[in-house]
Amino acid sequence: MASGREAAVRPPTELSGDSVESMRKIFIGHPESSEDGDRAGRKEQPDGPARGSLGALLSPGNSGEVRVVEGALPSGPSPPKRAPVREHRRDAQRLVLHYIVPCMNAYGLCVVDHFLGSRIAEKIFQEVLALHLSDKFQDGALASQKLGSNKAIRGDKILWVEGSEPGCENIGYLLKKMDKLIMYADGKLGHYKIRGRHKAMVACYPGNGTGYVRHVDNPNGDGRCITCIYYLNKNWDSKLHGGILRIFPEGRSYVADVEPIFDRLLFFWSDRRNPHEVQPSYATRYAMTVWYFDAEERAEAKKKFRNLVDAGKTETVLSED
Repeated sequence: MASGREAAVRPPTELSGDSVESMRKIFIGHPESSEDGDRAGRKEQPDGPARGSLGALLSPGNSGEVRVVEGALPSGPSPPKRAPVREHRRDAQRLVLHYIVPCMNAYGLCVVDHFLGSRIAEKIFQEVLALHLSDKFQDGALASQKLGSNKAIRGDKILWVEGSEPGCENIGYLLKKMDKLIMYADGKLGHYKIRGRHKAMVACYPGNGTGYVRHVDNPNGDGRCITCIYYLNKNWDSKLHGGILRIFPEGRSYVADVEPIFDRLLFFWSDRRNPHEVQPSYATRYAMTVWYFDAEERAEAKKKFRNLVDAGKTETVLSED
């Protein structure tokens, strides 16, 4: 994927193995001088299509609205009885301290492959597939409806889940494992104090050549600080299927191309440091996204939104990019 164009960057090497190799492979030279890069630049919306605008997250009745998990991060189903709990905890803490935190602080993103193992990942995939077949997914919404056709900007179908719904037990287990990693990292990721998150957004690109143009998740200070994505695509070949998530780290001479492969977990900063795009997908592409909140920024965002509601200016927020 990055053959012949790898940037001269390497993740921290305290943790060896597949995860480090994954990070090494995703960095490529910045493509802005290439034809593909020029096309990507022409597609970009100012500050992205406001996926992270304050109104989109806080306004009543908006299709992207989710319940914020306040206080301690939520618990979920108990893990399978395989190894002692203390051993799992030590492994997770080591992964966080020696790999995830250094990568995030050095590069603003981190890839963890084989996160749960194929057996549990397959169970999660079957639950997501059942949700998709239930016909409950809706078109991914934009904060502003004045940008033209939604599908020209983002072509995914989405469903919000808590992980506690019937038939979502393994999704709940995945969310618990994500939460544990964030809890271990709290206080070590910049200045953030993480005390809550969204429900999970399950997304499906139907394989008809749609993607999501370059955008920023949180361009307006809505509280989201970390984007966490889990991929569920078996035998994915980006040369045939497309669907790469391309991240454009601010001020860097490289981009990061993340293939949406099965049982892969991705973290990156949610703010303007990481504009990103989903390139056109030509096979069904599943992903599950969770956004974690910085407590102080989230509280301030809620306060601003309440003031706008009281002043009758919510439409202003909804239309801002």
